[in-house]
Amino acid sequence: RCLTALSDIEVEHEDIKGKLYHIRYPLTDDPHTALIVATTRPETMLGDTAVMVHPDDERYASLVKNKRRIRLPITGRELPIIADDYVDREFGTGVVKVTPAHDFNDYAVGQRHKLALISILTLDAKINGEAPAKYRGLDRFDARKQIVADLDVLALLEKTEKHKLK
Repeated sequence: RCLTALSDIEVEHEDIKGKLYHIRYPLTDDPHTALIVATTRPETMLGDTAVMVHPDDERYASLVKNKRRIRLPITGRELPIIADDYVDREFGTGVVKVTPAHDFNDYAVGQRHKLALISILTLDAKINGEAPAKYRGLDRFDARKQIVADLDVLALLEKTEKHKLK
């Protein structure tokens, strides 16, 4: 009866076998260069409003300093590259996608950086009208499969690896 309206603090978490998808987010001014984002939920990228790196991560400092931007795969939206202490430099690639409408922690980051909220899921976990037409109405798991396949065709899926998640 609650559909997807449960808070993370109201859920008992358990470990499950999942995947970590490494996705190329090309720079807007150099599409042959990309930041690699590792995510367990590629379907939520449709609602990304930034990518972030740790402010002390030397690998990405010049990108933030020079206000470089990325082009969000699938949607084509331009997004800022921001620096925030929330990023764990040791996990994945050190580059994190920010989807404030779909993650409690991303929401807090979005508030700090004044990012837009783009909700891409309906209450019954289907892709809504904010997403490209191709994905609208798909269940989130079907959308995930389609997006991963599309990223692969576009040569933007760097790799997929097994990953334990909650």
